[in-house]
Amino acid sequence: MSIYRGWRPFPADVHTRSVVDKATVANEATTAPPIHLRRAKPVLVLLPRTASWLAQIPPRFRPVALARQYARIANNVCATWFDPAARGVYLQDLLSGGRPNRKGFPAAVLRELQTLHQVHLELCRTNETATWTELSRSLWDGSARIRDRG
Repeated sequence: MSIYRGWRPFPADVHTRSVVDKATVANEATTAPPIHLRRAKPVLVLLPRTASWLAQIPPRFRPVALARQYARIANNVCATWFDPAARGVYLQDLLSGGRPNRKGFPAAVLRELQTLHQVHLELCRTNETATWTELSRSLWDGSARIRDRG
């Protein structure tokens, strides 16, 4: 049976008008408006995984201002930290600001993001075998060779 056969009147047993009492209308008016369920709200607090990741980082590299002011971004950096490709893309996106209408980060947060990006580049250069102590030594004394890969 096709749905394109044209208009036909409803059968007699289908009610086209509903009877609504005043009590039902009053109850619907006092209920709270529906909550948008389409987009998830971002986590705005540090996750336990992020807190333990931060504790493993030496104080010189630890992004304290980032975690304090932008916990959501710190959670995302932690989530991508163990995947070099995703980590590089995410840090580069944060530093480049390719989207319009971005205000930018405060100076302390920007410095920490740049330091994390330098650590990322050094980790890529050493093929992820360097420890935080070795990274601290190489980045501190200037022996790290950070090259632009673009």
